[in-house]
Amino acid sequence: MIGPGDIIEEWDFTVEAGKLREFARAVRDVHWLDSDIAPPTFPVVASADFVERLVTDLLALDRARTVHGEQHYDYFEPIRVGDRLRCTARLAADELKAGRRGGKMRIVTTEVEFRSVATGSLVCRETMTSIEKAAAET
Repeated sequence: MIGPGDIIEEWDFTVEAGKLREFARAVRDVHWLDSDIAPPTFPVVASADFVERLVTDLLALDRARTVHGEQHYDYFEPIRVGDRLRCTARLAADELKAGRRGGKMRIVTTEVEFRSVATGSLVCRETMTSIEKAAAET
């Protein structure tokens, strides 16, 4: 069983120019179309496959009852085209809380640290929260 503080998964990600341009175009951010620095929310590209596995496989949350609660990024260095990043996902919290309309909610917070493969330095930390509502009573 996965518990708070546990490393859930690790993977490497290379920041490619084409991916960066596609992302900038998708979020309609023209400022980043000709830059070698990634837009602020670009790390979601590196963690998207992990998040899907986290919700459906690793934590077995019910997709029909799960919503995205919050996401934020702490930057320590810019992410640039050509960077190779070592991504480490950790379960920060997994708790049950009473909902305002009754029933329980499972609130899961994960953190992904993005470190430079070349230097080992922390480049960015992504924190995201998923909320699973309790099943309807029958």
